Amino acid sequence: MKLPFLFLVLFCAIMCYGQQQPADSIYINKDVKFKYQSLFIPAGLITYGVIGIKNDPIKKWDQDLRTTLQPDGTKIDIDDYTLFVPIAAVYGLDLAGIKGRNNMLNKTVILGTSTLFLYSSVNLIKNNTNIRRPSGKSQSSFPSGHTAISFMAAEFLHQEYGHVSPWYSIAGYTIAASTGFLRIYNDKHWLSDVAAGAGIGILSTKIAYWLHPLIKSVIFKNKSKLNESQVQLNIAPLYTRNELLLATSLRF
Repeated sequence: MKLPFLFLVLFCAIMCYGQQQPADSIYINKDVKFKYQSLFIPAGLITYGVIGIKNDPIKKWDQDLRTTLQPDGTKIDIDDYTLFVPIAAVYGLDLAGIKGRNNMLNKTVILGTSTLFLYSSVNLIKNNTNIRRPSGKSQSSFPSGHTAISFMAAEFLHQEYGHVSPWYSIAGYTIAASTGFLRIYNDKHWLSDVAAGAGIGILSTKIAYWLHPLIKSVIFKNKSKLNESQVQLNIAPLYTRNELLLATSLRF
C-alpha cells in the first residue's frame, strides 16, 4: 500500500517544485525560444500513463491506490469546479491590474490554442484506448480530461504570472494536483489516467505558447489596429463521453 501513496506524494511534489522554475522565454527577436528541458515533466507523465495501460506493476499500483482511497460512497464533488480556478485567476489578476506576460487578447488566443490541442489529444486517445473507469461506468477512463484541463490551466497561470511571484505557480499546481487526486478519490480515474492527463495538460499550454508568435502573425497580420474592445471571448464547459472539457471561442 505504501508504494502508491509514495508515488502520489512524489507526483504532487514534482509538480509544485518543478513549476517554480522560470516560465518559458517566448519571444527572442520575434522567434520562439524552445527549451527541450520543458518537455521532461510532461513527457515523463504521459509516458508513465501510456506504459501503465499494459504494465502489470503499474496496474497493480493503480488498484492498490484505489483500494486504499476507496471512499465507501463518500465523494468530494468539487473537481468539476477546481479545474477552472487557475484560468479564472489569470483573468481576475489581469482585471485587477496585475499584468502578466501577455495582454488579454493574446492570453485568450493562447488559451484557445491550448484548449484545441488538449481537446483533440484527449478525445483521440480516449477513442483508441477504451480503458474502463474504476467505477465501471464507462470505457473512457484514459486519460483524465479533468486533470488535463486543470494542469493546462495551472501551466497557463505559471506562464503568465510565475515571473511575478512563484506562489502563483505553486497555487495553480497545488489546485491541479488536488483535482487529479480527487479524480482518483471519487473513483473516476486510475492514477495512470491522471498522470497522462497532467502531462497532456502541461504540454498543451507549452505548445500554445511556443506557437503563439506564428499564430499571431498569421491571424492578425492584417489586423494591426485590433484592440481588446473589439474581441468577444466565450469560455464554456463542454461535456463529451462523461468527460468535462473546456471550449473557448473568439470573435473579432
